[in-house]
Parts: sequence; structure tokens; C-alpha cells
Amino acid sequence: MRLLVVCLVGLALSAPLASGALAENWQPVPGDPTFRYDQDFMRVDEQSGLVVLRYASGGRAGPYASWPTTKSPIMMFALDCAADGVIDLGLDYKGDGKLPRNWRAAQKDTGISAMVGPAGKMACEKKDSLPKAAL
Repeated sequence: MRLLVVCLVGLALSAPLASGALAENWQPVPGDPTFRYDQDFMRVDEQSGLVVLRYASGGRAGPYASWPTTKSPIMMFALDCAADGVIDLGLDYKGDGKLPRNWRAAQKDTGISAMVGPAGKMACEKKDSLPKAAL
């Protein structure tokens, strides 16, 4: 009976994650107050060791509820901090944080600072303290 209860509670807790529902905690990027990063989304992929980050200009709240149409969509990146490599994961127009299919195999460009700016530097500095997840 206890096993059944544990399984049911585990399923209930994992349902929001499986459905793509994300908690959001948009924070200003240190050194670049015009951009915000989603602190709750930033994590390290267990398989590749890449830091996955999403950020956008403007808005304090969830993706598009109160953002003016002049603001940009959410940008997503995977960072290889050791190699100064960046995989552009595209734009998150829906705000659901879903990664594209086969994202680990995408072309890696060099220059985290050039592509992601201070948000990339901050993400790499926090890498060791970020949660690890199977993405």
C-alpha cells in the first residue's frame, strides 16, 4: 500500500514537468539590466554537461502576458563553458521552454560572450551550483 502511495505522489509531482509547465523566475542579468534570464529554467544537462539558458529583453513577469509587442521573444541557448561554445536553440515564442529535437547535435559556435553577453558569463559562473537534469 505504501508503495502505491509513493508512486501516486511521484506521478502527481512529475506531471507538471512532463506537460511542459515551467516555473518562471525572471531576474535581471548582472551587468545588462535590459535583459532578464529565467533563473528557474537554467540547468545543466546530465548527458552533455551543457548549461541550458533562456533570456529575453524586457518584462518582469511570465513570457508574454504583460509584454509590449515591441519586446523580443525568449531566446534559448546551450552553453559549453569549457570550450566557449554556444548552441543557438532558437526562439521560444510560446514561452513553454521546450527544447528542439536533437538539440545536442546542433552546430556549436564559438564565443559565448559575443552571442549571449553577460547572461552567458553569469550562467557559466553558476554552472557548479545549477541543478542537473535529463533534458
